[in-house]
Amino acid sequence: MNCIKLEDANNKLGIKPNTIKNLIFVYSMPKVGSTSIITSLRLFAINKFMIFHLHSEIMLEVLSNITDVSINDIILYNKSIGHTVYVIDVYRTPIELKISNFFENIGAFHFNNVDSSLNKYDIDLVITRFNNICLHIATGDHFMDKYNITLPDKFDHEKGYIMVIENDIKYIKLRLKNSNEWGQILSELLNTDIKIVKEYETNRKQIKELYALFKDKYKIPANILEEIKTCKYLNYYYSDDERNEYINKWSNNMSDSHAYYNVDEYNLYNKISIENRHTNEIQIHHYSDEGCRCKFCNIKRHNTKKNFNGKCKIIHERMVKVYIPPTISQKLKTLIM
Repeated sequence: MNCIKLEDANNKLGIKPNTIKNLIFVYSMPKVGSTSIITSLRLFAINKFMIFHLHSEIMLEVLSNITDVSINDIILYNKSIGHTVYVIDVYRTPIELKISNFFENIGAFHFNNVDSSLNKYDIDLVITRFNNICLHIATGDHFMDKYNITLPDKFDHEKGYIMVIENDIKYIKLRLKNSNEWGQILSELLNTDIKIVKEYETNRKQIKELYALFKDKYKIPANILEEIKTCKYLNYYYSDDERNEYINKWSNNMSDSHAYYNVDEYNLYNKISIENRHTNEIQIHHYSDEGCRCKFCNIKRHNTKKNFNGKCKIIHERMVKVYIPPTISQKLKTLIM
């Protein structure tokens, strides 16, 4: 490991010698419920943990200007310098994950349009587009593919999670299926009282009408469902009974086979979509709680966590305007500049 680059990465992430020694990296695929975990941890455990949310090295570069080191490098480095490190990932069933990922970037990426205009689109067109690329969307699992750890032979389906300790780092794998139990699970594993709040759901966004219509109308093509049956992640994280129940549910909502894109066709589609994309996929002010530890954000956090409704935003710039009189706020800004 390049210690100079890793020390620089820590500085950019705000991890410094005088900061909290307990770190949580929620390092997961997008659209698995990880944003709810982040907001919940920030609301209820920010005084005990530094909390980071990452999907990929691209996200690391765009948001923090960190290059030439991997997320795993940062995780291992922080353990080596004496921090207590947890890494959290979530499993979500494949069809739902693919649909959610598709709708996450449906305007900017898949149709090169603003989300507010998409509710007028022909639903059959949207379904065909999704089926064309379905098997190429959301094909990985960070716990299996990214962490470089030794997996247990079986997932603990009864508990609804597993924890692997490797290099003295605690790697936790949850399932979205058990989200109602996340508060209890994380409270026990982190030795902190955590309550889970719901956050960033697609049915609250501008495309909610199109999303609702899609879920009502969509039937999975028979050949795509056959591919899903062989998914190694589904076969690991779900028990035989859970998997059979899941497949049977979709078998009862199935359509004729569909000629989806092969790898070359999808790569061309992806290339053109990237060229046409009109906005960056990585969002600013994505969370209800952005994680600032200043006293103003902590006041709002204390008042919010008792009755969180998903609409309140704990963002430092806004909290300063709320809790500091304008004249004082302007003086502080002048001093900083």
